[in-house]
Amino acid sequence: MEIARIQGLSIKVHPTFWLVLLAYGVLGLFTQALLIFLLVMGHELAHLLTAKAYGFQVNGLELYPFGGAAHCEDLFEGRKFEESMIALAGPVFNLLLLFGAQALRWEGIWTGPVAENFVQFNFWLAVFNLTPILPLDGGRVIRALFSDAFGFVQTTKFLARAGQFFGMILAISGLTMLGKGAYEGIATCFLLAGFFWVSGQKEISSARITFLRQITHKKEELLHKGMMKGKAVTVTVETPLIRIVEELTPDRYALIHLPGGEAFGIERTLTETQVVEGMLKKGIHCPVGKL
Repeated sequence: MEIARIQGLSIKVHPTFWLVLLAYGVLGLFTQALLIFLLVMGHELAHLLTAKAYGFQVNGLELYPFGGAAHCEDLFEGRKFEESMIALAGPVFNLLLLFGAQALRWEGIWTGPVAENFVQFNFWLAVFNLTPILPLDGGRVIRALFSDAFGFVQTTKFLARAGQFFGMILAISGLTMLGKGAYEGIATCFLLAGFFWVSGQKEISSARITFLRQITHKKEELLHKGMMKGKAVTVTVETPLIRIVEELTPDRYALIHLPGGEAFGIERTLTETQVVEGMLKKGIHCPVGKL
């Protein structure tokens, strides 16, 4: 749901965000709800400003209960340094606010329940978002670091499913609290469980689309720079094209080697562009040997 458009920048709020705010309001915690809203907004603006500092064209923000996403026209997913720095900007923003507020509390300059909540909320926003699962910031850092070794699509799927598993743990925790009659925090557990499940599915379904966009970007970058780091992938002729594509990475251009010999046929080498185009024409399960 779009709530504002500032200089062409779309500000959207995910439905779960409103549900969490409503839950806090019903419990008489409106001040805390407003504070969370402002801190999450600042957290996401830190992501946005960092992305813009690296020269990425940012289209807008989408806010979630304890984080959000900056939507860019350019691709930074899978780029080790850029994606890591953009992802870490949000938690670093919260940690800076935390230490600044805590210093004021120690000096007796800022005291009271609002100051205490300010410190606690910044702490939990930073820690929560650094959890190494998608779609949280920690998961994006892990993907940036390991997609080169395990493939962008494979790494995204693993971290998104880890996020869904974490959501299931939250749902079970909510049921346990409900059974014990401890109602505080139950709504948050269930809302976050739903958020992780839906967001995980979104990450999984969009991983291949994002990667195809990365392929196009790599070709443009290769033409612009005249060179790019490469990697070699050796497969059998029966390997499905989708299995190869899931091993490709955003930062390196791959050459797919089909060894020769009696069992494998004629030795040859394909580019990753040929593999992706073949997958689009012949289907994801087509053996690479048929290209």
